[in-house]
Amino acid sequence: MRPMLSLMLASESSFAAYKDHLLSSQSPENQAKLNDTINKLLADVSRSLDSANRDRFTQKLTAFRVTARQFLTL
Repeated sequence: MRPMLSLMLASESSFAAYKDHLLSSQSPENQAKLNDTINKLLADVSRSLDSANRDRFTQKLTAFRVTARQFLTL
């Protein structure tokens, strides 16, 4: 999971496009839930790869996975 932040920062436009695609594939109710969950994932995460930031992102990504798994439809 640690490389995920690096990939997101390397291509922020690709991440934004994937996020938009994922949101559009969900029901309106799930879109709101997913958007909130993504916002929580990215809150307090800076655009750097320092160790503390990577650790914070990894913890938030774990919480994101647990939360999104409850309602996400693929």
